Parts: sequence; structure tokens; C-alpha cells
Amino acid sequence: MIGNKELYIVIDIETDGPVPGQYSMLSIGAIATNEAVEVGEFYAKLLPLDSASRQPSTMEWWATQPEAWEEVNKDQRPPELVIPEFRDWLKGFEASLVVTAHPIGFDYAFVSWYLWKFADENPFTNSNGALVSLDIASYIAGKYDLRLEDSKRHTMPDELKIGMPIHSHNALDDARGYGVILRNVLQA
Repeated sequence: MIGNKELYIVIDIETDGPVPGQYSMLSIGAIATNEAVEVGEFYAKLLPLDSASRQPSTMEWWATQPEAWEEVNKDQRPPELVIPEFRDWLKGFEASLVVTAHPIGFDYAFVSWYLWKFADENPFTNSNGALVSLDIASYIAGKYDLRLEDSKRHTMPDELKIGMPIHSHNALDDARGYGVILRNVLQA
């Protein structure tokens, strides 16, 4: 549980490869939530980095998701405009932020890299510069005494998915879905 002055920021991203910088973040969705309700949202689609490439296996996967691919390529904007807006959205909350994702390792790697590259700061660190984060799958595994592989979206207990929208690979929709799961776990 978080304190009164903390807020969960549930992030989800879409990319064209597994590593930030070498590949691009194509969209970012984020919701701000406390233990009971969503209190804000951010969504943007980004132009690919000029110097980046596209990983062939990731692009093969995108070929199986034509609607999501079409969505992620509409209304893209330069990351040097989007990321400062995202930073400002984050800084607009009068709370300490807990970055949350499923999985945190993948999503946060891109978000952190982009924040430092295009906004020259990372609001997800505390006053000592340490990351304040929560991996949803790890939290579920610990709370329910599950193996990590049994705490993923496809394998977690069904009661944790009550109210979750369909996972569409739209970064905002998926962040909302993980926000629902997080609130369900926190309230259980």
C-alpha cells in the first residue's frame, strides 16, 4: 500500500524492438491511480528515432496486429515534444510517484531512457536519485505465493482481472487494464 502523498503511475509502451536507443518507443500510455480510482491519463504516439532500426522479429509480431500497428502509426509526434509533455504531466501531481508496469523492466527501460534523453530528468526517482517502482507481476507473485510465471496477465488468478478491458496493444488501453489489475490486487 502507498501513503497519502504517493501515486501509482501505471505505464505501458509499444516499441519496434527490445532495447531503447537502438530501437524506438512508438507510443506511451500512462494512468495515474491511487488504490481506489484512476485520477489522470497520458497518451502519445512518437515518431521513431532517426538513428534507430526496427527489429525483424518485433516487426513480424506487429504484422499479426494490423489494427494496433495502424493506431500506433497515426498522429505520431517528435519525442523531443512528447517527452517533455509527459514529464510535465508527471510533475503536475502533488505526490511522490511510484512507476508501475507489467513488466517494469521492459517498459521502464524505454521510459527512463527517453526521459533522460529528451527531458533531461526522471520524475520517477526520489530525492536520492533512487528509482521508486513496482513490478505488477512480482507483486502478484509475492502476495499470492505464486511462481512468477503464474503471475503474468495470461496466467494470473481470474479475480484479479475483473473489470480489465481487452488487452489491445494500444498503450493507454493496456495501461488502464494494468491499473485495474493493480487496484484489484491492492484491494484484495
